[in-house]
Amino acid sequence: MKIVLTYRMKHNWEVENFLTEHQKLLQRAVNEVWENATWKEKEVKHRYFIGNGEYNYYETTRLIPYFPKSNGFKRELRNKLLKDWPFAKHYVDSAIKTAYSILESWRRNYLKGRRKRKRPLVKRKFVRVKTTLMKVEGSGIRITIKPREKYLELDFSGEWFYERIKDWKVGELIIRESDVLLTFSKEIEFNGRIKIGIDSNLMSLDVYHPEKGWVKVDLSELHRIAETYDGIIDGLKSIQRKATKRITRLLKKYYARRRNRIEDFLDKLAVQLSREFPDAVFVFEDLNKSNMMKNSSKRFNRRLSSSTWSKIVQKLSYRVPVEFVNPAGTSSTCPRCGSKLKSRNGLVECPNCSFRADRQFVGAFNVWMRGLGAALSGDEVDDLLPGEPGGELRLMNPKSVVRVDLMGRAFTQILPENSRRTDPADGII
Repeated sequence: MKIVLTYRMKHNWEVENFLTEHQKLLQRAVNEVWENATWKEKEVKHRYFIGNGEYNYYETTRLIPYFPKSNGFKRELRNKLLKDWPFAKHYVDSAIKTAYSILESWRRNYLKGRRKRKRPLVKRKFVRVKTTLMKVEGSGIRITIKPREKYLELDFSGEWFYERIKDWKVGELIIRESDVLLTFSKEIEFNGRIKIGIDSNLMSLDVYHPEKGWVKVDLSELHRIAETYDGIIDGLKSIQRKATKRITRLLKKYYARRRNRIEDFLDKLAVQLSREFPDAVFVFEDLNKSNMMKNSSKRFNRRLSSSTWSKIVQKLSYRVPVEFVNPAGTSSTCPRCGSKLKSRNGLVECPNCSFRADRQFVGAFNVWMRGLGAALSGDEVDDLLPGEPGGELRLMNPKSVVRVDLMGRAFTQILPENSRRTDPADGII
């Protein structure tokens, strides 16, 4: 498995003209591919919520774009872009690759209804530098801008991240107006690791470990930090017109404080999770906030928008292997018979086989199962429930509830006082 890390480094290069020319080149590449796209009509199904868990369905005809990807077209495009290009030819190849990435990203959002049928515009100035345009010697990198005429040089040995990546391989760079993004990669073998399922919730991460059982990671402190600063920021915004300059300075200060405190919490959460489960592959749901916000209350959507699930995953991925599974039905599928569960007061119950359990526990367990590649059907109990004698899965409180220790290096154990207590016999499969 390859782990890739990216770090930012300031520079004082005079690259304004280079970046501007590359921005124009990239826009030309986007324009050429866009103008040669083929649009085809396709019947698309839609649905809208009508209440009580029911939807109405309808069909429309949409125009779907298909971008030319033949080698002949790309060769012709490259020759066209090379005309009057004053810098190294490899930057044209990089621009073509970036143009396709931009258009594919636009296409995915267009198909989801988030973009209109308008050509993407390149607004930011940046250049992706291929490894063929770099010469790496130790911690020094020489970048070719114009062969035999202009080069850029940098040395990252004095940077704070040097000790972390001094034995890693240097990858592509991204040059921006005032800094450069450096990427480093390293192949790491993960053999014989246990997979654990993570159910991401607003106030907790619920972990299912096949040996340690259900572990709940309390995130209430993280949300307290976010809501405290959101309250301060909202109060300042309401009086901003009375003293614009002063309130603007205060807003900038509190935005920075909020960001720094949340980043500090997430860094410690990632460290302590990786130490709590050092030999595990973390399996997360591939969540989409936009879909979750539909048909929800304004208060819930605001809390959801401030959730930091993607950042948690990002920070964990620097330390441990991470996998994603489809989130559909993980908290509403019976792990015994595969029927749809009914939810009430945080408990879920199967109308088909009478299975009862905590909703968050079921979510973590089903994510774990999906990470193993097993369908959530429950046809073969012994296969679905390895690690439990006789294939039994019992309703339980969390084996442990842990909280991030902001002053230490490991989780703090807390008593699950508020955990739901029920008869264990109710949950036997």
